[in-house]
Amino acid sequence: MKKRGLSLALAMVTALSLAACGGSGGSAPAGGSTAANATEASGASEAAGAESQTTAASEDQAALARQLNVNPNAGKGIYPGTSKKNSITAEVTTMSVMNPLLMTYNNEFSVARHCWDGLVKMDANNNVVPAAAESWESSEDGMKWTFHLRKDAKWVDSTGKEVAPVTAKDFVFGFSELMNPDNASEYASFATIFKNAQKYYDFKSGASTEEVTLDQVGIHAKDDYTLELELENYIPYFLQYVKFEVMVPIYQPFYEKLGKGEYGTSPDKLLYNGPFYMSEWVTENRVTVKKNELWRDAANVETEEINFVKYSDTNTKYNAFLGGELDIMDITGEQREAFKSEDFTVSSYIGGYSYFMWTNTRENSDMRSLNLRKAISAALDRQQLIDTVFKNDNEVPKTMTLGVSGVNTNTFSEAVVAENGGKGLYSETADPAKAKEYLAKAVEELGYKDASEIKLKIMTSEGTQNELLSQVIQEQLRQNLGIEIGIEVLTITEWRARRNAVNFDFCMGGWGPDYNDPLTDLELLESGNSNNHTGYSNADYDKMIADSKDEKDPAAREKIFVECEKKIAEDLPVIPVYWRHEDYVASEKLQCGYYRKPFQAYYFTYTKFAD
Repeated sequence: MKKRGLSLALAMVTALSLAACGGSGGSAPAGGSTAANATEASGASEAAGAESQTTAASEDQAALARQLNVNPNAGKGIYPGTSKKNSITAEVTTMSVMNPLLMTYNNEFSVARHCWDGLVKMDANNNVVPAAAESWESSEDGMKWTFHLRKDAKWVDSTGKEVAPVTAKDFVFGFSELMNPDNASEYASFATIFKNAQKYYDFKSGASTEEVTLDQVGIHAKDDYTLELELENYIPYFLQYVKFEVMVPIYQPFYEKLGKGEYGTSPDKLLYNGPFYMSEWVTENRVTVKKNELWRDAANVETEEINFVKYSDTNTKYNAFLGGELDIMDITGEQREAFKSEDFTVSSYIGGYSYFMWTNTRENSDMRSLNLRKAISAALDRQQLIDTVFKNDNEVPKTMTLGVSGVNTNTFSEAVVAENGGKGLYSETADPAKAKEYLAKAVEELGYKDASEIKLKIMTSEGTQNELLSQVIQEQLRQNLGIEIGIEVLTITEWRARRNAVNFDFCMGGWGPDYNDPLTDLELLESGNSNNHTGYSNADYDKMIADSKDEKDPAAREKIFVECEKKIAEDLPVIPVYWRHEDYVASEKLQCGYYRKPFQAYYFTYTKFAD
């Protein structure tokens, strides 16, 4: 017996989709309760198979977005926003890669979310809804999925001109290139979930001599509009997995004509099947996307253009917003207070971003010493760091993982805290005495005569808060540990290359959930994971991750993940520093329909503009 999910037409009566904004506003004002947003996309509903396709799939997505997400400042007459009609300018901090196979940053995924349709997407309620696939079904055991693609979907180029229809073969090729080791995708593991895919990857990369060909991998186009996917292991959150922005189709003739080295290096070297297409990309400066008139629901899209503009300095972007050059931006704690004083409401949400120090555990860095990592963690006054640098509602982390649901608790982190006697795994304040005890052991462990021989640098990317954060850490280690560390400030492109090569001592980084399951964070530290930027490799940890993929009982699976969190706190391949709360403001030009949520940092497709 198969379990089936069918979509109704998303493009309903135009008058409904262009309805006025409704509701009391979907963006929570700063200081309000937003943590519940992190649990909206619970993977538990998918455990029973594809019949969990949400009721939101039968609603008009434009009307839903505009009803749930209303600008709390609409009509105040304080900050009207940019002048160009039906155009949005949004602040971003990173934009060094636009090839979806190679993306890793939140801002890059925000661009991808607007330019490509995967098989499914998330709606304004963070529920899974049809995208390139109009319906799907799964086997009773959830191991085989069949997706039925829309027959009217088109590829367009960087001018919006039609190129070809989107077919099942495009998904087969896109997934196969994601798992192609020659591309060195940091998200290659997303494509190795399919039957025999890991074996195929290992053979292609030279890690195994067992020959496995692509036709043996569980990705098959049964015909032009039917895609069959077979899994290696049961995945309770599979639909959320395939909604992720790297899981997109690629038109093979176009890709092969350019070659993988050229593909994705400029807007004209990409094709698009989403609500927008990329028309301009100035590296490390801005990306502009324009409305795709051939997209399935274009009639309900008012947004003609989105400009994603990079800002590194917090004061510069603040002044840009005040001057009508920006429509939406993240803000600092000090800026939050300034907006509040003007009665301009600040919105807030928790995106699930946990920030930590990546540490180089390899032999080429002093951070290979576990006792040195423990010394640094004990020397951090995390609350003082938050109060000094951010001056907002950021939290001291209780666990590495943030923003995913627990089995019997609101969040997984709560389950870890409960198992740890009601305490978080990381301290709020520094313990200089304990830090120095660990330091003495580290000196001995490293074979040094004294702590002055320890050589460390913290690597950071450019940006006002990034640099201040590094300076505060530097000072805390000087005061609480008695060691001197250097600071390296790099462009995000340079930082990314060095981080990926594990060519650093330690550096600040963050991770947000790609899907609603603890594995989204915890598998980062599995040996061989393409996003493991620490050199950490532990057989016990790897076994726990492997066991979690075989365990189908939710409670038993969660217990494995709790032990993973404890192992991270014990070995500290990463040193958690803070959990981020997102404060932002939007100009009054954006009346409703835009939203910012976990798994969807920016979504502007159904924005309705003020008259």
